[in-house]
Amino acid sequence: MARLHLLRETDLHNCYWGISTSLWFNGCPHKCLGCWNRETWDIDESLEIPNNEVIERTLKALDDPFPKDLTLLGGDPLMPNANLDDVVEIVSAIKKARPHTRVLCWTGFRIEPLIKTKKFRAALELIDVLIDGRYEQSLHVTGKKYGSSNQRIIDVKETLKIGKVVIAPENYERNKQ
Repeated sequence: MARLHLLRETDLHNCYWGISTSLWFNGCPHKCLGCWNRETWDIDESLEIPNNEVIERTLKALDDPFPKDLTLLGGDPLMPNANLDDVVEIVSAIKKARPHTRVLCWTGFRIEPLIKTKKFRAALELIDVLIDGRYEQSLHVTGKKYGSSNQRIIDVKETLKIGKVVIAPENYERNKQ
């Protein structure tokens, strides 16, 4: 059961390629000072939704009224023992039903240790672009997809392929296959 703070069917702000459907997961271990989304930090069992319902609602939203990409944020979608397993199940089903879906994910974790862990790697293999790193209020930036200058926009597919972090260019466009 996923703990979903919000499913935004059409999201113009938290996207990378244009317009997305966003899944806001509940629970975050980082609790970054100055976070703009503090209401998603504490785990709230009342937000539990069966994964099959999240999948069904997300698939409908991704194509209604026009095709969109998928954004994962929160909280932290990759929080182990809270969101990670649900994210893998949900995104796997979405990619199976809709293989051309591009996925953007925000996480407070850095990608380097995630790549080395089988459980995290399963999630990373479903993601096209990852914005990684904790938000650092003292490094705040504006006009970027991330909130502080220590965060990175990573081309996950290329990173996994070559085993070295590949920063996605500002005009990154992953071709829909």
